[in-house]
Amino acid sequence: MADSLQGVESIYRVINTLKTELDSNPFCNNVTLGTLTEVDLNKMTTFPMAHMVLENVTHNDLTLSFRVTIYNLDVVDVSKESSNGIYGNDDMVYIWTNQLYVINRLISRFKETTLYGDGFEIDGSPTSDFINKEMENMLAGVQTTLNITVPNNINKC
Repeated sequence: MADSLQGVESIYRVINTLKTELDSNPFCNNVTLGTLTEVDLNKMTTFPMAHMVLENVTHNDLTLSFRVTIYNLDVVDVSKESSNGIYGNDDMVYIWTNQLYVINRLISRFKETTLYGDGFEIDGSPTSDFINKEMENMLAGVQTTLNITVPNNINKC
């Protein structure tokens, strides 16, 4: 990705690239950015959704590493019919499967990027945690924290 967004300005590249990839996924209808408390929990929100939280940045000599947490969420639908054995009477496992697909696809595609060819790369192996009927809307999905490194072109002189 050739652009002029370098150093601290590359935060725009990180946000826009994540948003573009999430928007392209059929199991993600909405992408937002902010703190976790800013997730729109209204029934009018278009779920499933992804919410990005910029946690912090590490200042290395030649790079900046952004820590980003992505919440892939959907509203659990509880059936009025009796339990379906191990899966209960809701679609939580279906949501986990779809939202894990969303973040897995994003990570797989980003693992192919390079720091100096594409302007960013994912550090290490991200871990996803399952979200189980949380918040007031009974949301389920996955929470994944990524460390994304970009070149730091700051002049040290």
